[in-house]
Amino acid sequence: MKLLVLLSAALLPACASGTSAMAFPPRMTVAYRDLRLDTADDRARLVRRVERAAAAFCEAYDPMDPETRFDARLASGRHCPGAAAILLAQHMPAAVRRAYRAGRREQDGSRMPVLRKPN
Repeated sequence: MKLLVLLSAALLPACASGTSAMAFPPRMTVAYRDLRLDTADDRARLVRRVERAAAAFCEAYDPMDPETRFDARLASGRHCPGAAAILLAQHMPAAVRRAYRAGRREQDGSRMPVLRKPN
């Protein structure tokens, strides 16, 4: 009972100010179950979805709000979409993350260098 009273007392100032004491940054979600990640077209769709989710996150995220700030890389408008995409990729299942990285390489037209042992 005391816990509920203390919790209510702690939340009262937040209710009076019109903000939420439990505010969190906006969520990023990307649907991928409808994609065949073994095809280049669907990997490109996945990359576009991640880019859109990261851009939408950065539009809604307020890095100046100390209650929701959680990663310094997201504070820059210039770097936020890239950093948000990296954070999103870190939470993807491994197979989806590999497909996303492959799609990025295909999109950029670049190939990762192959490291070989010297003879």
